[in-house]
Amino acid sequence: MNQYDNERIYCRRLGHWLTFNYCRQENSGLPCRKIEDCWFEKLPIKKFLKENYKEEEISYIFKVQKPKLTSIVELIEQAKKRSNKTP
Repeated sequence: MNQYDNERIYCRRLGHWLTFNYCRQENSGLPCRKIEDCWFEKLPIKKFLKENYKEEEISYIFKVQKPKLTSIVELIEQAKKRSNKTP
């Protein structure tokens, strides 16, 4: 699994250079959801994922995320509900 760990690429999401090791563990121990987009030209990334992760893990990695604004609004609503419950 660590055969490509020292390969480096510029991360457009974070704005600096990273190793593949970081990219494959960035998401709570699983690969970043952008790993295919970033590494497809440099590594056989689809093959790597298929050989090293279960189907459930791959599904989780690429699960569509809520937009950040939606998450923030939901957190605000939850905070309002909690503050209304306290006397």
